[in-house]
Amino acid sequence: MGTKRRVPPEDKARFFAAIAAGSSITEASRIAGVHINTGSHWLAKSKAAKAKLDQAVLEATRTRGNKGGKQHKEYEQSLDEAVNLPPAIPLSRLCPEAQRGLQDFDFFRRHYLGRVPSPWQVEAALTLVELLENPEKEFVVLNVPPGAGKSTLFHDVAVWAIVRNRAIRVMIGSISQAMAKQYSRRIRETLERPAPIQPDPEIVKKGLAVNAEGCLSIDYGRFKPSDKGALWRAEEFVVEQLDGNGLDNKEPTVRAYGIDSEYIGHRADLCLFDDVASVDNAREGSTRDKLLERWDQVAEARVDPAGLLAVVGQRLGSGDLYAHCLAKIAYDIDENDYDGTDTTTPESLASTEPTKTSKYKHIVYKAYYPELDDGPKSRKYNAKPYPEGPLLDPQRLSWKDLSYIRYSNPKTFKIVYQQEDDADDTNLINRTWITGGLGNDGVLYAGCIDNERLPGQIPEGLAPPVISIITVDPSPSQFWGIQWWLYQPTTNLRYLIDVERIKLTAEELLGYNTTTREYSGILEDWTNRAFQYGYPVSHIVVEVNAAQRFLLAHDFVRKWQTRQMVNIIPHTTHRNKFDEKLGIEALLPPLYRSGAVRLPSMRGNWKTLALVDELTKWTPDKKNGTDLVMANWFAELHFPTVSGVKLPPRQWRPSWMLT
Repeated sequence: MGTKRRVPPEDKARFFAAIAAGSSITEASRIAGVHINTGSHWLAKSKAAKAKLDQAVLEATRTRGNKGGKQHKEYEQSLDEAVNLPPAIPLSRLCPEAQRGLQDFDFFRRHYLGRVPSPWQVEAALTLVELLENPEKEFVVLNVPPGAGKSTLFHDVAVWAIVRNRAIRVMIGSISQAMAKQYSRRIRETLERPAPIQPDPEIVKKGLAVNAEGCLSIDYGRFKPSDKGALWRAEEFVVEQLDGNGLDNKEPTVRAYGIDSEYIGHRADLCLFDDVASVDNAREGSTRDKLLERWDQVAEARVDPAGLLAVVGQRLGSGDLYAHCLAKIAYDIDENDYDGTDTTTPESLASTEPTKTSKYKHIVYKAYYPELDDGPKSRKYNAKPYPEGPLLDPQRLSWKDLSYIRYSNPKTFKIVYQQEDDADDTNLINRTWITGGLGNDGVLYAGCIDNERLPGQIPEGLAPPVISIITVDPSPSQFWGIQWWLYQPTTNLRYLIDVERIKLTAEELLGYNTTTREYSGILEDWTNRAFQYGYPVSHIVVEVNAAQRFLLAHDFVRKWQTRQMVNIIPHTTHRNKFDEKLGIEALLPPLYRSGAVRLPSMRGNWKTLALVDELTKWTPDKKNGTDLVMANWFAELHFPTVSGVKLPPRQWRPSWMLT
């Protein structure tokens, strides 16, 4: 008489999990790896036991005795055991759909995650996985326009990598710990879901998602460990392993890491960083410096040998994190290349120089590919996406939205949506010129900041002659820019003494009370202060508009000029600010680059910070937020006139640099 084969309990658990998910007896038996007769027997026995327990619970409820409560508890426990998800399923027992999902990322996303096919995402995912399987450590910058689904892509890649290899260690990074934890929680919820994903019907109706047909924890076995003491938190968790070994010594499968965290000791095979770069840390300054330092010393060091680090996001400018990474160079040195010949001459030394390669591989996807544009039909909402059509994703990044950005804000479209580097070609002033230090061009700049001086304070030891002027850039409805400058011709230094950027009326600039016969306003206060300091204002430069006409139209203004011994110079801008010799871009950059402009300290000083912010953000096409830049330009343009001293000649530059 033969011995009856004992069926492993995990096979039985897989069978009932498949039944609970809606599978037929035949399908559930195949998933569990048992004969259909065995599955039918289990199901019949389970139904009989359930019916018996139902009757027991009914009787216990009627009597309301302790025995009834105990029976009800046993009933609930038996149901929980019946619907428990199956343990991790070995490759040999995976259903055809699960096996296909391990190889076909597009099918995996649609079948298990409810994603609509997106060619660029499939291509990017396959590239990342291929690099992950490379025996060498790899670094990747993936630049994608906003709204294309980059965060969803990283989520799906992480899930796919875990399904393919449960032993993998994944780090999910972001600009903050809270954001990284949110991404990590999303991955955990996807893995522990006991039923297929059903997206919002409205999203499905719009064609942005589909109803998932398969469930990861059913077709591949549970990912949430059955051991209640296992690590399973939003910021870090361990998935059930195929070998069935304990999880006590297993490093987290997924761990969240915010770039703002002070310390992290975890190392990973796959490091995915999303939303690390921002507008604030893309500009040169302490915030950017701190980010790059944390990236170089902490983030990059978390990748294990044969691992992959990928950072994704849209370009923000030539100073962002992505530009920093792409500028890194690796050197390939092959000792076999040296043949023992002399290397003391320049020619022989060049022949043995190691090969330079980029440390980071660059994957770029643009929102719009003009070379693939075949007319309006190729840009419709239902048109084919890149690489067959000109739009990366016609639904998520429609031509209607892109065309508006393209023509209303060309710079943003060029950098953020097309991933092109502006190389600071439209920015007026580089922040390093002002703060001092080593610039991206390798030049050590002296800077323009007097750290010992605050607004309103005069520098010590100014030898005469010193020219004192006030510049005003008025606005009928927006902010006014007002500055007080001292210019020392003998040293060619100009000192900003005070600055205001506020909304004013003409009377608040200079007013007169006919009853008390007293003057009031900023011009009255500043000219009196300048006289008390020993540097009386000689000229006030005001742009021609309603406010300037007001100053010249009233008798009290002319009397005030006589009393204060001040001359008002009307300034007409028109196209002068773009003049190749006297415009803003011609006059201001050389002065800040050489340190000829001296500004009060930036520490806790919003006035200097406001000017620096405008200078480093100014572009020719910018219409608002340039009041202080304009006032600065007025001063520089009129210094030769008011001082009677010819300024030093500007360095010669070819005409193409002036355009």
